[in-house]
Amino acid sequence: MSSVTRIAGCTAMAINVGYFVRESVQSFRRNWVMSLGAVITIYLSLLIVGASVGSSMVVGQVVRSVEEKVSIRIFLKDGAAPADVDALNKALVGDARVKDVKYTSKEEALEELKKTTLADSPEIVDQLEVNPLPASLDVNLKKPQDVNAVVETIKANPGFLKVADRPDNPEKSLKYGQQIVNQLFAFTSALRVIGAVFIIMLAVISLIFINNTIRLAIYARRKEIGIMRLVGASNWFIRTPFLLEGMLQSLLGAFLALLTLGSVQWFLMPKLKETISFLPVSLSAGASVQISLILILSGVIIGLAGSAVALRRYLKV
Repeated sequence: MSSVTRIAGCTAMAINVGYFVRESVQSFRRNWVMSLGAVITIYLSLLIVGASVGSSMVVGQVVRSVEEKVSIRIFLKDGAAPADVDALNKALVGDARVKDVKYTSKEEALEELKKTTLADSPEIVDQLEVNPLPASLDVNLKKPQDVNAVVETIKANPGFLKVADRPDNPEKSLKYGQQIVNQLFAFTSALRVIGAVFIIMLAVISLIFINNTIRLAIYARRKEIGIMRLVGASNWFIRTPFLLEGMLQSLLGAFLALLTLGSVQWFLMPKLKETISFLPVSLSAGASVQISLILILSGVIIGLAGSAVALRRYLKV
């Protein structure tokens, strides 16, 4: 191919791109009411998508943080034989699911209470005549999901009843937080299901709006399209402006959704972190970029899909 032919081809391509963009923008303006409806619907759809993805990331981070703190505390009775405590300790350390076991004396438990729960009123501890707290064995697990199984193993160990501070009700001698994790997982699952239902509903409505908008644009330009056919314009030359129009609507909706989510993150996240500072509620820069890419890609797919369906139904070229 000669250099003149290549230059001519590139020039024609540039002219075509400019023509396609102009036509899509003009069609958007001519049918601005329907276009605005499509943009708003796509905006709401992608806003829910972004909120669902962001919420799932934050809740997942909270769940992981809580999981890391999941452990089993075995409360020991006063005067428990050291040999019995040591035997239970060795049995736990020998369990492949257990990461480590730490012994906490009565004095250490009281000091921990003074530094944590009663940090604002340490004088309460000083006024106690007798230390009411029991000694304990703190069992840390390799996988928090194994907590229930390990608890059952502890209950089945004969040495546990010998050292438990409540041998009449051994369940009370065990403290573990798997219930909280299970509730968080249930909340996350429910949030995903509700978000998915709303996303599907609004995505269908978005496709319908884009479909109607493109149909009106095709009807308004039916004479021009007929002339294009007569002069031999290719199918893609006729279809491309309509595809770009649908993509333009979706990208505007995605931009508005990103703007809203960014504003919410900017104003709400700092206040939320102050309110529940004990939980890691934040989105990293990488997570924000990931959400942005998901919304933009979803917008492009919705726009192209809606336009393609309308073109197939109403534009017979």
